[in-house]
Amino acid sequence: MSISVAQSRQQLSALIAAAQQHPQVISKRNKPVAVLVSADYFERTQSAAVPAPESFFGKLMQLRQTYAPQDDIGLPQNQPRQGDWQRANAFTDPA
Repeated sequence: MSISVAQSRQQLSALIAAAQQHPQVISKRNKPVAVLVSADYFERTQSAAVPAPESFFGKLMQLRQTYAPQDDIGLPQNQPRQGDWQRANAFTDPA
């Protein structure tokens, strides 16, 4: 059922009662602008709207905090290497 904004102002209590059964579309100039739904329907859709990747990411971050990464392989940290242009020239005479 679609109802105009002006009609929805005049019949708000009837519109709320109808929204308990089915979502009610409110339109302005024959274009839908809002939907009135029951509080139960709204709660169900909000709880189901939690995106899975966000909850997965939250759990992943919890695991990272609980089990901090450890470097137990015993190798030294990487050292920056000198490039060819930084090395001393072996073919020149030392002055």
